[in-house]
This record gives sequence, C-alpha cells and structure tokens, in this order.
Amino acid sequence: MSDSAPPKPRISDIALLAGVGTATVDRVLNGRPGVRAATVEKVRAAERELAASGARPRLLPPAPPGLSLRAFLGGPPGFANESLGRCLRAVARDTGVALRLDFLRRTDAAAQAAALKECLGDGTGGVIVQPAEHPLVRDAIGQLITAGVPVVSVLTTLPGVTGLPYIGLDNRGAGRLAGQILANMLGRQGKIAYFFSEAIYRSHEEREAGLRSILREDFPKITVVETLSTNDTPEECFRLARDLLARRPDLEGIVNFAAGNRGIERALADAGSLGRVCFVTFNLTALSRVALIEGRMAAVIHQDMAAIAARAVAAVIAQHRGTPPDLRPIPAELILRENIRDLDGV
Repeated sequence: MSDSAPPKPRISDIALLAGVGTATVDRVLNGRPGVRAATVEKVRAAERELAASGARPRLLPPAPPGLSLRAFLGGPPGFANESLGRCLRAVARDTGVALRLDFLRRTDAAAQAAALKECLGDGTGGVIVQPAEHPLVRDAIGQLITAGVPVVSVLTTLPGVTGLPYIGLDNRGAGRLAGQILANMLGRQGKIAYFFSEAIYRSHEEREAGLRSILREDFPKITVVETLSTNDTPEECFRLARDLLARRPDLEGIVNFAAGNRGIERALADAGSLGRVCFVTFNLTALSRVALIEGRMAAVIHQDMAAIAARAVAAVIAQHRGTPPDLRPIPAELILRENIRDLDGV
C-alpha cells in the first residue's frame, strides 16, 4: 500500500464542479473575505468531493483518440482574447487534443465564414468559435453541424442556429451588473455614456440591453447621453472619448463593453477627468489590473477564461460521446481595487 497522500484538488477542477470562477475558489481556500456563505459552502463541498475521490474528476472527459480541434477568435488579438487563446491551448494539452487557433478580423464575417467552411471534410473533429452575428457565419456553422462536426460558441451567442452550445457570460446579466455598480458609484444620478464595438457581436448588444434595462427599472435619474460605436482599437476609442469629453463636460460615467480601454484612459487623462469620471469596463487584463490599482478605472466585470476554455473543449468532447455539455453560464465577477487578484488562470 502506498503511503503517498492523494493529490490535492486543483483550483480549476473545484471551480468547474462548483460552477464558480477560479478567483472565487482561491478566495475561499485562502480564507479571504468577500464571498457569500452559500458560495463558500458550495466551494468547500466541491473540494471535499474531489478530495474524497483521490483523483481528478472526469469534468474534462477523455477525448476520442486523434481528436483535432479548430478555434476561431476575434482579432487582431487583444488581451482578453489572447488570454482565452492561452487557456484553450493549455486545456488542449491537458486533454491530449490537437488544437489549431486562429484570430480572424472581427468585422470580416465573410472571412470567418470561409475559415469555418475549411473545416468541412478536412478531418477537423470540433470547432470553437467566437461568432460574428451575420448570415454567412450562421450558414457556415449550420453546415458544420449538419455534417456532424461539433461546434461550440464562446464569449457571444448566435441565436437561430440549432444545436450550437454557448459557453460564456450571461451578457445581459453582466450589462445589468455594470449598470448597477456604475449607478451606485454615482449616487444613483448623473449622465453617462457607453462604448461598444460594431454591432457584429451579439454579446455587446446584450450587455447594452442589460444596462439600459436596469437603469430604466432601478435608476431613472441616470441618463445615457451618448452611445459610441468603435472598432475595438485604442486609437478609435481615444478619438471618440476625447471628442465626447469635449462635448460633455458634465459627463460623470463611462461603460466600455468592448476593447480599447487604453484609448479611453488616455482621453480621460488628457481632459483631467481621471477619477472624476467613473469608468467601468469588461475583462480583467494586465492593463486594467494596473488601472484599477491606480484609481484610473472604477470596476471591471470579468469572465474566467480558464473556465470558458475548459468547458468549451469539454462541450466538444461531450458531443462526440453523445452526452449533454455543461452549459451553465460562467459567473460574472465584479472586480474592484480592494478585491483585485493577479492574472493566474485569467
């Protein structure tokens, strides 16, 4: 009989079993405050279950031999998508799956559709995609599913495609969370603006709808004075934010649903508005982490990229095995300066 102790459960496995983010598990295991009692118990129960098994759970089921996956994320790659790409590569290594990852220009739906169709008949055993909301992309995904190639949507939904699992945030709920935290930080009244990418990702529209719904229901004295469409680049965000601040010296809050935060920060700094204008954004990155610490950003709504990657690969494998994938929404984490974490597992 071996005297060696059974392996300790991994944070990522506990997070998957408990249905929470890895940051929440880390806080619970290290006894840090800020986690609800019910969530603490859920994490501890998952820890006990995994420890009792003496081995890793089958949360990531064994992949069929020789399984080859393709992943298509929006490009050019930014910090959030780069993080998801790294996590997908790590999960593929852990499961013995071959993975080819491509970053496709966000606004080029035709290129995304063409890349998806390349997976027909070339031996690709599954596709993970951040889909543009466009008929060409919808048709290409439909062809793959009809041909028996499992497809999983990540980060953004694509309604109207039967048999397409989605792994990511409840983006409407995340938009409501952004609206709630911003409104409370402003004292429940004031003028705000929000930035979103070109209306090619459903996720940004859902975040916008969530923001507007909670303001309408709970914060009628918060007024959205402008909405600005960007192409996710810091340069475009800087230009738009600079002009916005010049037009609206009474602006008190900004929400950015998309990328390009550096440009908005620069415009706020140039206008002398850092700290005065409450800035809320999405996805913790190396830069947004520093911005939170230094007070240039008020809050970040984050989605755990490691959990998304693990569930996306598991969802492809589950479809090969004829079992239902885990489609629980990834929890939306509210990250402020006082509960900030480092970027391990992001």
